[in-house]
Amino acid sequence: MRNIVVMKIKIGFVFPVIVLFIFTGCRFKPATPSGFPKKLYPCEVTILQAGTPLQGARVTLFHQDENQKNWGVSGITDTKGVVSFYTYGKWEGAPEGTFKVTVVKRFVEGPENKEITYTLIDEKFAEPETTPIELEIKGETTQTFDIGAAIKKKIPN
Repeated sequence: MRNIVVMKIKIGFVFPVIVLFIFTGCRFKPATPSGFPKKLYPCEVTILQAGTPLQGARVTLFHQDENQKNWGVSGITDTKGVVSFYTYGKWEGAPEGTFKVTVVKRFVEGPENKEITYTLIDEKFAEPETTPIELEIKGETTQTFDIGAAIKKKIPN
């Protein structure tokens, strides 16, 4: 009889906790760090290479405001060349501002101890100092960029 009462007490406690988690647990977001941008906006960029969607490229936004450079914004292009951005790797969207946009796609071939790495994009797109792509975010943003012809250039080790 005592075991039944203890079991009812445990179930009476556990069930509401489970229900609470189901209805609110998925809505919790991690706390943002100090100085984090106040608002993030949905930002969808399409990357084309010679008019064709570029899949599997890492696209990174480099904020031009010195006070916002701590919050990395990046994503990977999908099969349609579309990238949805995440700030600081956790929060969907990007803060307001002007950004330099880098695009990197590499390919590795060869046996493990003799791998050769190639870039499949003109190297000027790989660094914020040399990329010609700029993006301004002032709210929900959608933009398309074409990075030109496909290449396959060996990257020195």
